[in-house]
Amino acid sequence: MDLSNAIAQMSMNMSAAQLQQGVNTAMMKKAMESSTDMIKGVLEMADAIPKFPGANGSILDVRA
Repeated sequence: MDLSNAIAQMSMNMSAAQLQQGVNTAMMKKAMESSTDMIKGVLEMADAIPKFPGANGSILDVRA
């Protein structure tokens, strides 16, 4: 393999690695956004639980 082919092959490999890194970053960002939305929903649900005066906590009945 001559030098120009080696350089071309290295360039292609670097471009493929850069593309894969970009895809992985985008997927991780989407997963983090999804988790953030889920956590916000749980916090909103927890805020909606009735609180009883004089009690240290609330009653939460969760059924799966």
